[in-house]
Amino acid sequence: MDYYHVTLEGFPADSGDVVTKDGEVVGIYTCDENDFCKFIPNGSTEPIISAFHVGPFCREIADWHAATCPD
Repeated sequence: MDYYHVTLEGFPADSGDVVTKDGEVVGIYTCDENDFCKFIPNGSTEPIISAFHVGPFCREIADWHAATCPD
């Protein structure tokens, strides 16, 4: 599933890699049975983004990536 240039590999699986439009794996996601998702960036053990609904969740990850990894 691809929203806002972020792909959740394997979605709707319970977890998987988060990949940018450039193919960079920036972390992992987890989702529960209610579609509450969490994002854990590479090098971290705790989620930094969580949200209901996949679209807004992916938008937040894309915004985080743009702010922390500018071109």
